[in-house]
Amino acid sequence: MIGSAERALVDRFLAWAKRNGADQSYVARHRRAWWSVGCRGPAPILVTYMGRRPPHFTRNAAGARHLNIAHGLYPRAELSTGMFDAIVRFLNGNATSEGGRVYAGGLVKFEPREIERLLVPHFCPRYVL
Repeated sequence: MIGSAERALVDRFLAWAKRNGADQSYVARHRRAWWSVGCRGPAPILVTYMGRRPPHFTRNAAGARHLNIAHGLYPRAELSTGMFDAIVRFLNGNATSEGGRVYAGGLVKFEPREIERLLVPHFCPRYVL
């Protein structure tokens, strides 16, 4: 949270940018503002999306909200804690860098749709405790 003095500076900058046509640029008209953060609840599983290795998955035991530091995985069905843990173990053991976009120097980035394409078994009993 920023204080009122800092907020006034931000508002002043945004007004200046708008007066200078920033809101009419191609990017501003076709993409959501980078500073516009949705108010979704905490994701039960977080995943890194950029690195020189496969994505890493972790349970969000703290219930932290993520901004742009990770992708969040939201199940479409009710799952037990054991199933969440099993999914994380499975994905960490089976996800590869294939399917991500490779940038200079071998940096691999996974967009949300690329993470969605990772296969997760319907039921993986050997991973459930």
